[in-house]
Amino acid sequence: MSKNITFRLAAYTKAAGKFDPNAPNKGNEDNFYLDDDVSDENLSHYETDVVTNLSSLGMVMAVADGMGGMNAGEVASEIAIETVKDFFGIGRVTSLIASNHESRKKYLEQVIIEADNKIKIQASQNSEQRGMGSTLIIAWIVGNELTLSWLGDSRCYRYNDINGLELLSKDHSYVQELADKGVITYEQTFIHPQNNIVTRSLGDESKKAKPDTRLFSLYKGDIILMCSDGLSGVLFDREFYLENNLLSTYNIEDIIKNNKSSLQACREALFDAAEKSDWYDNVTVILCEITDGLPLAPKKVKTQQENTDNFTEAPKASSKKSWKKPLIIILACCIICVVAAICTIRYLNNNKQAEKSSQTPTQIQTPKTTPTEKVEDKEDSQAAKQEPAKAKKPAKPKKPETPTTNQDNSNKQKETKPQNEEGNKGGLTPVPNNNNTQEQKPSGGK
Repeated sequence: MSKNITFRLAAYTKAAGKFDPNAPNKGNEDNFYLDDDVSDENLSHYETDVVTNLSSLGMVMAVADGMGGMNAGEVASEIAIETVKDFFGIGRVTSLIASNHESRKKYLEQVIIEADNKIKIQASQNSEQRGMGSTLIIAWIVGNELTLSWLGDSRCYRYNDINGLELLSKDHSYVQELADKGVITYEQTFIHPQNNIVTRSLGDESKKAKPDTRLFSLYKGDIILMCSDGLSGVLFDREFYLENNLLSTYNIEDIIKNNKSSLQACREALFDAAEKSDWYDNVTVILCEITDGLPLAPKKVKTQQENTDNFTEAPKASSKKSWKKPLIIILACCIICVVAAICTIRYLNNNKQAEKSSQTPTQIQTPKTTPTEKVEDKEDSQAAKQEPAKAKKPAKPKKPETPTTNQDNSNKQKETKPQNEEGNKGGLTPVPNNNNTQEQKPSGGK
């Protein structure tokens, strides 16, 4: 960069709508961490509205919103912020960790996971603190890039005069899931009766911490707002009309636009608007403006999807690794196709061999059956020759025979025998002729 990147800050937390003089921290379960220079030895240091040079290791901001009631919520958020402070302690962050988005992403997600583990351990050792939890959102600015990691419904916005207000984070909440499914609009999440249900948080015993991380490019004039839902839950992002009626007099976009000359004044205006909008929770606000050293933001053309979730990312997240995933997918597809082709060829060859082996026994058995049939035919024909003689014995009773009758019978048998032999040659069994039997009755006499 030819010029040093400069910025200024403001921050504040207040019990606000949950003020209780008898409760720990007067009822404030929110916590925040802000360090204007990660490379120096002054932890959690910043000066309000003072222009500061951005160091090579950058600056870090974090907001935690505790949950779980008295003696629990403020403990969970304090553990979360102390974990952030420990990870960004003296000498913990190296130039290698801060050098690119991927390493910063890994580091911030490690912070969130460690905070989750510490809260769970603390809750398991103290029965009065069981069920406590916290949100956590961390923004790390290095150069012209902002790496953002979060868990829960604490938010991060970006405002500039060119594109107005943009929501950079996406709530881990029940109403946000409804908006993602198209059941309700983004604007309707503000007035939904269950907009206080968080789906991911630190200390949740039912699941492991699963943070989201995004990268955004920064520009001159960008104002980064980080806040708990005590602010975003009572102030709309911008003017919102329902049935032609303006639902709220105050909105975040207009407040920043009208008070950007001083971040201190802007912070106070946000708190004042939240109070007039009947705040009901603790309120925490961090403001960071990029004052110089970067170009102005380009004009964005918002799509319908961006209007729905107000979610915009930097155009480049990791150009060096962006080509690896498609290449791996293509190689995997090629390997699958080759394996499938080999398996298909082997399957077809096995089928052909199986067909040949199944046809060979059939051809061998065919000639064997023919002689058997011939033998059976010969046996049938021999049996057929004997059947007429056996049929003649019971055909009629013995009676006196005359010479004329025997001669006639012998002549008939001679005529019948050649006919039977011709029939047996064809493999047919002769049927006894009942007409011969009837003709013998008159020749015998009564």
